[in-house]
Amino acid sequence: KRTSAATVAAEISRAKNDLQDHAQYAAAARGFVEAQAALVYPRYQVLLEENQALDFDDLLLRAVRLLESSSEARERYRDHFGHVLVDEYQDTNRAQYSLLRLLVEEHRRVTVVGDPDQSVYSWRGADIRNILEFQRDYPDALVIPLEQNYRSTAAILRAAGAVIQENSLRVEKGLWTEGPEGSPVVIGQFYDEREEATAVAREVLALVDRGDADFGEVAVLYRTNAQSRAFEEVLLRAGIPYRLVGGVRFYQRKEVK
Repeated sequence: KRTSAATVAAEISRAKNDLQDHAQYAAAARGFVEAQAALVYPRYQVLLEENQALDFDDLLLRAVRLLESSSEARERYRDHFGHVLVDEYQDTNRAQYSLLRLLVEEHRRVTVVGDPDQSVYSWRGADIRNILEFQRDYPDALVIPLEQNYRSTAAILRAAGAVIQENSLRVEKGLWTEGPEGSPVVIGQFYDEREEATAVAREVLALVDRGDADFGEVAVLYRTNAQSRAFEEVLLRAGIPYRLVGGVRFYQRKEVK
């Protein structure tokens, strides 16, 4: 068996986010990948130290260890940071959670903003329990629900709500908008990415032919850059002008050239 360097690096990062040094990680390692990471982790730390370097995860881990072990450091930074504001709290990991607790444990002047329904980084160590249990950790906190939506139509909010309400780990809320009802949400199923792209191009042409939109008023969203190829090829064949935002056209990428 073999595993990639990227996989091992991700495992070491996860361990540090869970505040585990190499000995603690090795003791809890299960399976082939974790066993391989347990072998690499101590050697990786030695190389960092030899080069007087820290990786990003070390910045969190070392900060937590410092505040845990030094009362002088805790007092200094608690006094320095009189109020702490954390954005996207649903995406914090154990190390970030511990760092926050150590900084605000005495004065408890902390404000967090987040939405459990938007927790998307569990694969990177984020722990949704941090936000779900915030009121347990800070029972005197004032909770202000932000339920009015300024971005989406009522139809989109209803569709999103119907999907997300199936989640078991969430805080119930009722999103609403003063905006228009909007068009109904349409769900399509396609055999492959080319069939999907063809259907999108067909809908774009229909919108323009009916006078409901210009080409420049239509946006196509996709999850990864690799998915752009099918859309670009179909749009080119259909004679639909397009502009790629935040990326390079597929056939202009260095690895393709």
